[in-house]
Amino acid sequence: MVKYLFIFLLFPSTTLLAQEQSGFIKFEFNTDSAYVIPGNDLLDAVKIASGDTLKFRSGIHLISLQTHFDKSETSYIQVLTDSTVTYSHRFNDRNFGTAILTNNVAARHYYDANVIVLTDEDSDIYYNGKYQGTGFAKFNTNQEIGDLEIENPDFGNTKRRLNIPEPRLTFIADKLRPDKSQSRIYSVFPGLSQFYKKQHFKALLFGASTAALFTYAGLKSSDYQRELDLFHEYQEKYNNANSEQEALRLGDLAERQKSEVQRIDNQRRGLLLAGILIYGYNIYDAFTSKPAGGYRKKQKDLQFYLSQKEITGSVGTVGTLRYNF
Repeated sequence: MVKYLFIFLLFPSTTLLAQEQSGFIKFEFNTDSAYVIPGNDLLDAVKIASGDTLKFRSGIHLISLQTHFDKSETSYIQVLTDSTVTYSHRFNDRNFGTAILTNNVAARHYYDANVIVLTDEDSDIYYNGKYQGTGFAKFNTNQEIGDLEIENPDFGNTKRRLNIPEPRLTFIADKLRPDKSQSRIYSVFPGLSQFYKKQHFKALLFGASTAALFTYAGLKSSDYQRELDLFHEYQEKYNNANSEQEALRLGDLAERQKSEVQRIDNQRRGLLLAGILIYGYNIYDAFTSKPAGGYRKKQKDLQFYLSQKEITGSVGTVGTLRYNF
């Protein structure tokens, strides 16, 4: 939400504004440093310390603040001539997440990377054909457009074209290995869970057989209703027969029609039962069968990876061994 604040703002590009009407703003926040983003233009971002004062032309400007773990909302701020005001903001480290990283100048410099990729722990990451890491990678590229490829030994690969204009940080989260909970949700639709787990033959078997059985059962239900209506018609005519000979003839027709109705009803019930059984087994299979190599493991969170010392390659846990002498 954009907030309208009547405070004094300064534009960072501007030691040459001495002869123009300008004002000042003093920034205070609860971190050592942050980036001021004027006009939502990341190219004009400037790093300041809490307590710094900057100069802006008089007028109304857009401004926002960024740290590597949080962003402020964008605000409309009015700059008054030859005036200084304190603008305070409190960052919250609990806001850290993928949305914070995207297009974050502070994070781009803090992590010394303009691309961060998070995927399955056994998936290899390549950028323009060069290996960057397994499971996680953060790296710098001076190419504004490039190809990102993620390869998994059990689930193939995905490719995408990235557009990485400086000074933005681009964050990609792309998991190839199936998620167990998601797989179970998909079991509502016959074959979808199996397709999600790359079990294509079973997906086709469950999907096609369930659809065929219920469709055929629906057609048989229509036949059943039509034959049942004809049986009731014969019964009504039998009850209203004007002669014994006509009653015998209509009675025979009604008996034969009753047998036909029973036969179609048995077929209809059998098809419905078979469809229900296959649908039930589809759900059972979705809950019990595992994809090749298993489900997606509980992923280490993004902060775990970003806390590691290595920028490229496989990331391992850093430990400290202490001796007391």
